[in-house]
Amino acid sequence: MAGILDIGVSGLLAFQNSLNTTGHNIANSDTEGYSRQRTVLTTQEPRFTSYGWLGNGVKVNDVERLADQFLSTQVRSARSVSAQLELYTEYATQLDNVLADPNIGLDPALQDFFDAMQVVADDPTSVPSRQVLLSESGSLVDRFHDLNRRFSDMRIHLNEQLKSLTGEINDLAESLGRVNQNIVAAIGANGSADPNDLLDRREQLLGELAQRVDITVVPQDNGAWNIFIGKGQALVIGNSVSTLGIRTDSTDVSGVEVVFTDTVSSRVITDQLSGGEIGGLLDFRNDILDPGQNRLGLVAIGLGGSINAQQQLGVDLNGNLGEPLFALPAISPYPHPANTGAASVAATVVDGGSLTASDYRLESDGGDQLTLTRLSDNKQFALDTGGVYPYTSVEIDGITLEISGAANLGDKFFIRPTREAAGKITVQMNDPRGVAAAGPLRLRQATNADSGNLNSGSGELTQPVVSSSENLPLSGPSSITLQWRADVNGDGTADDPGFRVNGGPGGTLSYDPVSDGSGKRFEFTAYGGMRFSVSGVPAEGDQFIIENNGTGSGDNRNALALADIQQQKTLLGATGGTAATATIQETYGLLVSDVGAKTRQASINSEASYGLLQHHQATLSSLTGVNLDEEAARLIRFQQAYQASAQVITVASRIFDTLIGAVRG
Repeated sequence: MAGILDIGVSGLLAFQNSLNTTGHNIANSDTEGYSRQRTVLTTQEPRFTSYGWLGNGVKVNDVERLADQFLSTQVRSARSVSAQLELYTEYATQLDNVLADPNIGLDPALQDFFDAMQVVADDPTSVPSRQVLLSESGSLVDRFHDLNRRFSDMRIHLNEQLKSLTGEINDLAESLGRVNQNIVAAIGANGSADPNDLLDRREQLLGELAQRVDITVVPQDNGAWNIFIGKGQALVIGNSVSTLGIRTDSTDVSGVEVVFTDTVSSRVITDQLSGGEIGGLLDFRNDILDPGQNRLGLVAIGLGGSINAQQQLGVDLNGNLGEPLFALPAISPYPHPANTGAASVAATVVDGGSLTASDYRLESDGGDQLTLTRLSDNKQFALDTGGVYPYTSVEIDGITLEISGAANLGDKFFIRPTREAAGKITVQMNDPRGVAAAGPLRLRQATNADSGNLNSGSGELTQPVVSSSENLPLSGPSSITLQWRADVNGDGTADDPGFRVNGGPGGTLSYDPVSDGSGKRFEFTAYGGMRFSVSGVPAEGDQFIIENNGTGSGDNRNALALADIQQQKTLLGATGGTAATATIQETYGLLVSDVGAKTRQASINSEASYGLLQHHQATLSSLTGVNLDEEAARLIRFQQAYQASAQVITVASRIFDTLIGAVRG
């Protein structure tokens, strides 16, 4: 009797547990991260009798959690990559929409500026046209400021999100440490049986952590899992937890860097982090935000530098050489906070055409040698001060460095030649009469030196063009007279025709109408690099005078040169001093196309990674997910089994009652 009763009770208890497990599955069917469980039943140890082994019923061997660590790892990895690309795409799309927008992008403002410059060239005497040019200059500067502000605002938001993410990672790490501790305690307390719900909780926390940063998990024998980020930084070891923090970037005061703190020390690990939302933010900053803001600044420097240089080669309506139209910010090298030497560094742009959009690092070896590293490609340039200060470097990528004082070993300076330019460029001119539309010098025909009458020959000289303001305006005397003579040397021979130069450089210019009549070019290098050409056949004694242009009223030569800057290749010269390869608008176009291409590629990759994540999640869910139809079927089956076990107990009770009744009878 005891045997059949025990068997019935064992079945009743076993299927009661099965019903509990099924009910637990149904209750958690919508719980995120829950893994389906099942009750594993085995037979009780049979007992031996003289006629063989008799069964003793059933027992619950385990409540099994249906999980696959390989699939879970795939899901975590895919989740990390998907989150990284999704956030990267989100930020890149925001910036791309701004740069490419025809209403708020830079291209329309550049076109309006050069259109206004062309109007001045068409009517150089018009003060209202000049005022319109100054207004368009202000609008262009405002557009530079607006776009740069977008970059700066995104950088601020990125910094804030990095701070928020490190806080979330710390919270998750703390929770994982506690779960590790609880799992180890639960396993130790119940004889190594898995605490399934705690394991689900840990897996859920790991998934949330992987969404924020790429992680590596190392299981331990006691049931705890150690978690590493970056390049081997131990975030969670058992229940011991390290932390992440944010501090101002030691190389860029506008940025932040991630600091890892454990029981040993605190150290910067920004460059070692990848994956997840943190990886997406850092990749966006390195791939698009920093280079893009630098490139925008390069456009500002290219425009302002080219316009200012040409403006200073002209004459305004007041008769003065032109003053700069734009004010460009000075470069401010940033010393590393840990520097101990006495060195200070100043940087100056000397050739905008050779300027790059890269940042630079200057580092000392502790002696006379310093190394300048172009960070975009890590190309290095050696600077030898010889121990003599101040030391001025030769031109490198369009900039020169002046170093005052000796640096100690490891001292560093960070140089960003273009980063601040778009945000700090301003319009310096406020007087429309100051627009230098005229050339500084003019050439006119004079009276023939012999006859006193107007020149009678067919000789012609082009208006002079200058390339610098050296020795301008002309003074002492204020004009240069070119007088043509068949015997320019006056030695009685006719084989040395040319011009006698009175004033300026003096001397003679050889010019033979027979061989040079189609045109010969001359240059006075000491007078603004003055260039002009002579053609035709002058008459004996014909004179030409080069003189200061006065107010230049009606002269539009420099205004045309200013307007022509739009078509000139003034930027992105290759290293080594080769010619510039892109116009101002082409340089901006390269920025727009580069951001657009990276945004498009990121979007494609993000969609692909999300599809892969869904595939892995579906595969894992097919194993671990709760199917309510299946659970309902199991519920009915276990209910019937429970009722059958109860019936066995009822039968045992009836048999027992029958036996008792027989004994009493």
